[in-house]
Amino acid sequence: MALSADAAQMATYLAALTHPDTNAIRQAEIALKPILKNSQCVPAMIEVVKSRETQNDAVRHVTVIVLRKRIIGHLAKFDAATKAALRAELLSILQTESSRPVRNGVVALVATVCKVEADGSADSSQAAAGWPELFQFIAAAAGDTHPEARELAFLLLGEMTETIGIHLKPQFVTLVSLFSAGLSDGDIKVQNASVKALGLLLSYLSDEDDIDTFAPLIPPILTVAEACRARNDEEIVSTTLDVLYDLCFSPSQAVAAHMTTIVKFSQICMADSNLEMGVRDSAA
Repeated sequence: MALSADAAQMATYLAALTHPDTNAIRQAEIALKPILKNSQCVPAMIEVVKSRETQNDAVRHVTVIVLRKRIIGHLAKFDAATKAALRAELLSILQTESSRPVRNGVVALVATVCKVEADGSADSSQAAAGWPELFQFIAAAAGDTHPEARELAFLLLGEMTETIGIHLKPQFVTLVSLFSAGLSDGDIKVQNASVKALGLLLSYLSDEDDIDTFAPLIPPILTVAEACRARNDEEIVSTTLDVLYDLCFSPSQAVAAHMTTIVKFSQICMADSNLEMGVRDSAA
């Protein structure tokens, strides 16, 4: 489907941002500045992101990045119906997007929209109810037969760490079940995404009482991290060690109950000569 006139114009300017010509980039930025102040730039950019047949991945990716920066200022200008249509479009894109960079960009965009909406809610405890379809989407993706969908669920949760920590406390027990399934998933990418997302949340909650709810997941995190260490997946080992550092300062007795295994894993990492020195230093 051909782009609308507004979307086609934006696509031309956004495409210039992907070129190595600094003068072209500067001219495109000048041209985009007044356009991006108008809230109609949002549906135009959504069009560009969806136009897989006419726009390359680099253009669509930079469009998502620009949209994520601008959506914060424009979202409040939309009426309820427009917001609902936008949210539906974003979830539809996530379901069908095949380009990993574009999809990851949309994940971050969805998390931004969710945060803006939740933070603007008068009732914090009901903030998550403003986008029930998103949480239904995450739950369905986490139980999907395709590993890419299951990984997507945890990518979303990872990007939504702050929103979850503030507004989703009533859903913590449900999240424990989701993370538990992710940590025991048979697909490595799903396991890794689960460790990253859960690690961010544990670090965020490390000095709060709510950390007790997630403390039982420390052993399976260490199991995944140990498997990563054995196959030299240093990124997940490093991520886990950073989380363990935060947990060591937690006042939670539920966390303290796992301190022996935490220390043991750290000692194993310190002694592993196959790990980069920076990773081993993180274990010290």
